[in-house]
Amino acid sequence: MYSKKISITILVMISLILSMMIQAQETDTARLKLAKQTATNTFFDKTKSKNDRLNAIKNMGYPEDATFNRLITLAKDKTEDKDIRLAALKKHRYDEVYFSAALEILNDAAEPPSLKAGLIKDLGQRTTFRLPSEMRQQLQSALRARLDDPDETVRLNAYRVLVAAHDIVAIDKLVAGLRSGTNVPIPIADGIELLDVDGSGKHLVTLRPFLNHPDPKVQAQASRALASDPQSKTRVVEIATNKSINKDTRKNALRGLARDDVNFMNYAIRIMLDPGESADIRYQAMGDAMGRINYKHEPDTNQIRFAQAIERVAAGRPARTTDGKELTAEAKTLLAHLKKYFPAIGRYYRLKR
Repeated sequence: MYSKKISITILVMISLILSMMIQAQETDTARLKLAKQTATNTFFDKTKSKNDRLNAIKNMGYPEDATFNRLITLAKDKTEDKDIRLAALKKHRYDEVYFSAALEILNDAAEPPSLKAGLIKDLGQRTTFRLPSEMRQQLQSALRARLDDPDETVRLNAYRVLVAAHDIVAIDKLVAGLRSGTNVPIPIADGIELLDVDGSGKHLVTLRPFLNHPDPKVQAQASRALASDPQSKTRVVEIATNKSINKDTRKNALRGLARDDVNFMNYAIRIMLDPGESADIRYQAMGDAMGRINYKHEPDTNQIRFAQAIERVAAGRPARTTDGKELTAEAKTLLAHLKKYFPAIGRYYRLKR
């Protein structure tokens, strides 16, 4: 009898707990629904400030079907603020309705350049070029037309999307501009970066002249793109190791060399161990060398040499990078990681004891 009372009491308690959980869940659902509705109403309310509306759409969640219709109507409304229109397009699902509205805006000469530039970027992030052939051709045509747009940002975003998709028309126009040196359609540094995305090995003749360009941004991108070019490698190594050259240029040279140069560990270690070297460059060399160990199957001997160098950096004088990283502290953390996760390094230090 006593045990039956206990069982009934437990069942009652479980029932009460479940009831409270369901009520809490219903309350949370109702709260979220109200917040979503409030955000939706605020976004579509033209009397609200632009900032309030843009903040509201972040809290809208996934729109209801009826909301999608309102979003596309707003996006096509030329009386609306261009940033509000872009936010509406970005919130809309990627479907034929969105696609049709996007093409309509891109092909309208009267539409604001910043709206077109933002829309091209959104299309690039959301589009795969495995679209149905008709849609792919329509998009390709619209983006190719923007390669000659009077607005530089529109042109640049169109080149970014098309070159990433290895579009031959965009690539040929970009190569022709870079080779002429006088009619480059986008900033030279961006053009070099895009040819690197397409595959720098296909564009060596176009890229090589920029390796000694006076603009550090241009030289930086050329150094990275040409690091795997046998004809350019010696110069790229010189750039990476020359203390008098701009830091960002040297960093790009190191990044490029780390991708393909089997001898990278040699000069990376020299840089890391040079107390007269910039902390930023030492940290870059350390990170790029670690990247090779992670992804390039460096031999055990190189792994151990790298760990020994890291140990010396950790025991050296403190040095701080421009963004606040303390080099010796970073080296100590990295050394512990190497000992734990890389068997050859772990064995070396166990035998060293």
